[in-house]
Amino acid sequence: MKKINQIFGITATAVAMLFITSAQAQSWHEMDAKTVKILADTTLVNAVEVTVLPGEKGSMHTHPAHFFYALSECHLIIHYSDGKEDKYDLKAGDYGFSNPERPHWTENVGKQPAKFLIVELKEHPYTAGK
Repeated sequence: MKKINQIFGITATAVAMLFITSAQAQSWHEMDAKTVKILADTTLVNAVEVTVLPGEKGSMHTHPAHFFYALSECHLIIHYSDGKEDKYDLKAGDYGFSNPERPHWTENVGKQPAKFLIVELKEHPYTAGK
């Protein structure tokens, strides 16, 4: 497996789908349930399986520190609220870790569904200004 040492976002992904109305993290997996399957939600972690269809765009959201694992080939662009973008071309089995992630939204620019696992660490939330 190839380790990806860059920030990924569902966005959980990181995910692709998700709403916030402020810079504080919200429960994005509940707000866009069509793309997110909750696997575990404990006091310590959120584990979700995310499926983003080709051309699908998520809503603005944040993540606490998290681990991601690509379950399929993924071609994603992460669009940050500050105008920056990161492109990810992942193969099934690629994985990585991210510190808390600033507001962003995810777009699947591939020709097939992007499917990945995100495990968020609730003890390390995103905090605006840090």
